[in-house]
Parts: sequence; C-alpha cells; structure tokens
Amino acid sequence: MTAAARSEVRQELVSRIPTGYSPWLHLAVPTLVGLAAIAGSLALLRAVKPWQLALVPVFLVAGNAIEWHAHRGLLHRHTRFAGRLYQAHAQHHRVFASEDMAMRDRRELRLVLLPWEAYQIILGVALPITFGLAAAGQPNLAALWVASAAAYVLAYEWTHLVYHLPLGKVARRVPLLAALRHHHAMHHAPQLQRYNLNVTVALWDLVQGTLWQPARRALDTRARVG
Repeated sequence: MTAAARSEVRQELVSRIPTGYSPWLHLAVPTLVGLAAIAGSLALLRAVKPWQLALVPVFLVAGNAIEWHAHRGLLHRHTRFAGRLYQAHAQHHRVFASEDMAMRDRRELRLVLLPWEAYQIILGVALPITFGLAAAGQPNLAALWVASAAAYVLAYEWTHLVYHLPLGKVARRVPLLAALRHHHAMHHAPQLQRYNLNVTVALWDLVQGTLWQPARRALDTRARVG
C-alpha cells in the first residue's frame, strides 16, 4: 500500500471513531485497573515462600507464550471466536507500516490500544487459573499469578503504545527502546507479518523460530523458488 493510500485509510478509519470516544479513558481505565490488581494482589500475600516467588518468572514466561499464540492465532487468523479482534488488528496494520509507525492524532489510540473485547478474553484465561490455584490451597500463588498477569498486560499495552508514538530522536537515543521498536516495526512489513509476533520481549519468537533475522530473507527466497 502506498503512503497516499494508507493516509486515505487512516482518515477513513479515524472518521468512523464515535464522537464519544475518549482516548484518555481508553488508556487510563485498563492502566488503573491493572495497577489496582497488582497492588491488591500483593497486599494479600502472607508468609511468602522462596519457591513461590521463584514461580513469578515462570508466570511471566507463560504470559510471553500466551501473547505469541494469541497474536498468531487470534489477530492474524480470522476466527468466529475473535472476529472483532482480527478486524481491529487488520485495521492497525493498514494504518501503520514499518516505515511509518507514528500516530498522527490522539484519537488513533483506538487503533493502537487493545479493544475492550481483548480484556474479556484475558479475564477468561486468567481467572480460571486464579481460582484453580486458590482452590488448590495456594492463595499466595493465586495472588502472584494475578499480579504477574496484570503486570504483563500493562507492559504489553504500554510498550506497544510507545512503539507508535512519534518519538523521533528519543527512540534512537535509548538503545533498548530502539531495538524493541525496530523489532515490532519489522512485523508491520506486509511480507514479514508471520515474524516478530512478540510485542514485549521476543522470547517466544526465539523459541518458535519466528524471530526475523536478515539471513532469513535468503532462506525464504530459496524456499519459495524451490
């Protein structure tokens, strides 16, 4: 898609955003709820054992794996179960290209932040695990799982938002931010959308072999020719 065509799509999609939409509420409500969930869960901890704390990294890695699978299975494959998410993600890709990642207007937060339906799915995944751990007599693990899950969702939402802010020179001066932003920008190239599916940390991309590397270009080209 040319830059001119993408600009027309952007204008059309922004014009469809309801007049009552508040980008600040869209950002603030999930953030405040997430922070409250973290604070409330940590306040419930009692006599935490080292082995319980040692499971927090496991929970975060599980979040990374879930992020990867959800991105590939729900956002890049049309399913009846998550049709609204697929549509929203498709619009996101139509507006933002690897060479043009920055938002133009604050109302475009609707095209970047998770739709409300995504939070319903997140709760549908997280709550059974929470209740299961509590029912198994592990309230500390249940609380740590909730805190870890909420922290991961916030990390996803805010890092993805940062990638699409007009940071300019700021991003280039922070090496880690620049690397993460470039990783996500590569995913926005039409021919690379099956790569770089992790938005936060590219751990599961590495595990699943979907981490884009320049050497892959030659291998993919040979595979298509063969």
